[in-house]
Amino acid sequence: MRLHESKLIQFLGNLPKSKKVFLLHGTVESKILYYRKLVELKLLGKNARMEMRLVPLDRQILTKEKHLLLHEMKTRSFFGEQKGILLENVNDKEAPIVLEAIERLEDDDPFLIMTAGFLNQSSKLRKSVESNPCSCSVGFYQSEMTSREIETLLQKWKIKVDENNVIETLEDFSRNYDFLEFRQELKKLALFKSFDEKPLSLEEIEKVFSSESNPNEKKLIDFLVQRHKDHMLNYFRGYGETIKNPVGFVNRATNQFKLLHKLRCHEGNTSDILTKIWPPILGKNRDHLISTSKTWEIGNLEYALEILYELDLTLRRNSRISAKSVLIYGFLEICLLNN
Repeated sequence: MRLHESKLIQFLGNLPKSKKVFLLHGTVESKILYYRKLVELKLLGKNARMEMRLVPLDRQILTKEKHLLLHEMKTRSFFGEQKGILLENVNDKEAPIVLEAIERLEDDDPFLIMTAGFLNQSSKLRKSVESNPCSCSVGFYQSEMTSREIETLLQKWKIKVDENNVIETLEDFSRNYDFLEFRQELKKLALFKSFDEKPLSLEEIEKVFSSESNPNEKKLIDFLVQRHKDHMLNYFRGYGETIKNPVGFVNRATNQFKLLHKLRCHEGNTSDILTKIWPPILGKNRDHLISTSKTWEIGNLEYALEILYELDLTLRRNSRISAKSVLIYGFLEICLLNN
């Protein structure tokens, strides 16, 4: 069975007992992560990992021990409740192993939850799952949220909307954010509208979203950690006046440098550090962050944090000085570190 991503939540609400195998594939890693956790929760409940009822299998071991998946599919939970098996980042190499498990599937067998990257329509794995009545395939290739998804979330959080341009504006914002980041921003919007029964306005959206780092400000932080002095100066020439909350922006830059410092100090435990961050940093962004941390000396990261601390104090103490000038001076000092 093939299912569109917009139908997945409704489908999980009325899940047929015959559905035992789920394949979540696509190019939007954060969406796949979110919906994988949702599927786990729906099928196995809250404590599946703690009770060892969700069994993650390493696909590299799976290719060496080809009967491992089938063996786990025929093993029941020690607790006597529903069991699930998790296979992440599978591809067509594992298709024969997965296909054998699906063909020998029985009613009492555990659930099988799989995630994958891009799978084209001729993918053997994808075709096998979509053609089997006991399995379900969902593709996640659209990074932005649809207007229907936004409306559903706003209704869930009891935010009233009267104007179409409000939904269109939020849809435009979603194109500039990662899927999980945008959900976080919508949650802040829901908190902002708590106990307010008036319909959501464009002015309120601007207040909430402008209080956080917009896409251009994220670029500036990236220029700063990369020490790209020329790009940074060009940014201030073009967008310098658009930083509406300089103190908040310095705080976000500080958090980024704290993360770089932690990665640099614990190079052997980068995975453990990054798994505790929410929203999670995935794929190329994760690799980029780790490689960036390696370009910094620990002492210079600590000095950069001292500079950011002083910037924060200066901006808080004196509202008459030019925030733009303070930021340029401090950021240039950081860019010269390691040189």
